[in-house]
Amino acid sequence: MAPVYQLTIEEVFNRLTARERLYAHHVGRAVWYGSRIVMRQTSPESEGIYDFILELHKACGGQWSRLVDAHGAKQKDVDALLEFAAQFLAHLGNYYAMGDRKVVPQVAPDALREMAKISVKATRALENVIEPMFAVPPYHLGYPGETTQSTYYSGNEPITVEEIGVVANIMEKHHIEPENTRVHKWIDHMQATPVFDIVQASVEDSAPITLETTPEAVYRVTRGSHAAELSMVCEELEKAAEYASNETQASLARENIKYFQTGDIEHFFSAQRLWATDRSPRVEHVIGFMESYRDPYGVRCEWEGIASISDPDETSKLDGLIQDATKFIRLLPWAVPGENDGKGPFEPSEFTAPNFTIVHALAFCNSTVWDGCNLPNYGDIRETYGAKNIVFSNRLRIKEESTPLSAFVDPSEAGMLKTYSGTVHFIKNAIHELLGHGTGKLLSETAPGVFNFDRDNPPTNPLTDAPVETWYKFGQAWQGVFNDLANSIEECRATLVSYFLPAEREVLSVFGLDDEDTVADFVYYLYLTIGTLGLESLASFNSENRSWGDQHHRGDFAIFKHLLLDGGDVMSVDYNADARTVRVNVDRSKIISHGKPSLGRLVLRLHVWRCIANVDSCREFYEPLTNVDGEYEAWRQVVVSAGTDGESSLVRTDPGGKIVQANTFLTHDGGVELRVYEQSNEGIVQSFFERAV
Repeated sequence: MAPVYQLTIEEVFNRLTARERLYAHHVGRAVWYGSRIVMRQTSPESEGIYDFILELHKACGGQWSRLVDAHGAKQKDVDALLEFAAQFLAHLGNYYAMGDRKVVPQVAPDALREMAKISVKATRALENVIEPMFAVPPYHLGYPGETTQSTYYSGNEPITVEEIGVVANIMEKHHIEPENTRVHKWIDHMQATPVFDIVQASVEDSAPITLETTPEAVYRVTRGSHAAELSMVCEELEKAAEYASNETQASLARENIKYFQTGDIEHFFSAQRLWATDRSPRVEHVIGFMESYRDPYGVRCEWEGIASISDPDETSKLDGLIQDATKFIRLLPWAVPGENDGKGPFEPSEFTAPNFTIVHALAFCNSTVWDGCNLPNYGDIRETYGAKNIVFSNRLRIKEESTPLSAFVDPSEAGMLKTYSGTVHFIKNAIHELLGHGTGKLLSETAPGVFNFDRDNPPTNPLTDAPVETWYKFGQAWQGVFNDLANSIEECRATLVSYFLPAEREVLSVFGLDDEDTVADFVYYLYLTIGTLGLESLASFNSENRSWGDQHHRGDFAIFKHLLLDGGDVMSVDYNADARTVRVNVDRSKIISHGKPSLGRLVLRLHVWRCIANVDSCREFYEPLTNVDGEYEAWRQVVVSAGTDGESSLVRTDPGGKIVQANTFLTHDGGVELRVYEQSNEGIVQSFFERAV
């Protein structure tokens, strides 16, 4: 049974003014109204499972012991159901976010049916979902297939990757962005022709509009997906605007409302410009279709809503990193002395430090409660209006608390690795967001015939020592060019920066690490972390369809495997087939001489290819690097058996645990009440019941 952790918020919430609390409440409600959107984006059955869990809670009045005392259920079955319910609610679906692996109740279907007899509605709700809830395959999320599924691509006819690519080209031709869309394929039997409907999320509905008709298929666009939820989101944002701290926040709310009402992403772009300029607000929020990690094609985005409260005292700890950011960029492998202030041609001429804020999350509606984020995701907005790095302090505390003793290092190392894990993760996360995601210039044609680099005298590609020959054509975006590789490449690149720079003493000194022995130990345990994360990442690789369930994990494995192959034995693995153990070792003496240069070679490749839109070279290199075969497959089987149900890839428990979050409620006197729940499976269910979304 996975532990439950509290996303603590009381102390910082109590520091808010009455007006700030009202703003936070309404933004938080807007955030949570996206819950059913996330469920729908996860699996066809998720929303029905949610309804069953809440109906069962309602029927027993939140007194789960009644199922045992009055209805004859076994306590172990009730406990197993509660474990599943809490895992489901913590991830807003029946697939874990990290690895996208399916989770099923560890209780017999008939036992569930007995519990559901407590009410007619519960019985009816269960029968609607019990078959897909227990069905395996599918094991993972991914392109629709025999063992995987994706609700981004639905319909009564299977859709192929090639067909998704054709849809993408048609959307680009008609200037339709993919972030808030899904694709539905069906057969028009009158014409015996496939029809591809591009469905946009919006409150407003519209009849399908035909974009193109070819001999092979019909391509249409329609609106109105998630209309009910987005309508409630808009209502809460309207109320939030009344309590905004400034006109920028009020305008931001209005632009987001227009976006959710119409589905027109131009309003979202406007909102992101406003959001980027609202620097260090007391109540911060993120809302919309933000990240494409769960789309196997890598362009359609999951709902992500976050309401958070800033902590100026904690934020001030990172002032040194922000102030010296330009100096640290000059230490990266693509920097060229004397060119572009020493940063080289693959960085903007001026580094505008992102707004870096440490916050405490009040409401986090997504399949994952992230450690941090770096937004906007659009390069043109970032370059013109700036960006924000947000670190969620209360989530980082949970990560530190929940980190177990690693089974993938020598037992004599496990204790100290855990001791250093909090510091390692904090420093790694700060550099990852600020100097990982915050670096890089995409060489682009910004308007027809207009370039953001000297087209007649292009920069030298350090990988070939020849002038660059590729760049982003007018209208092209990073994710559209790199598609399924985009998320993994960018996360891998940002992570590599966070591993490369701490080998520099001056970087660690801004975090207060100056003692020579402490610095040496930190870097050593950082490299051990690279190894353990690389091994753990193998659990999200699907050996049946040769795909990765999580793009962060794919990047972790790429770094790990590269060090093993290219790091001059700085890292090695001991595998014992009989004992079913696999352990990583790091040679301290080779970290600076071999490990750091190896990481530098890898990050240089990924950075340059990303900057010059060279997806072909990137794919040729990255796909073999992230392939799992031979000894890596043997290691994967050990890792999988440690956390899943044998080779089925069904998760028994989530090693990251489950998170219970607070709710806010309006009071009769016009104030806001913060309600914190019991740190238990029952507490998670109760929180969602009272959330009423």
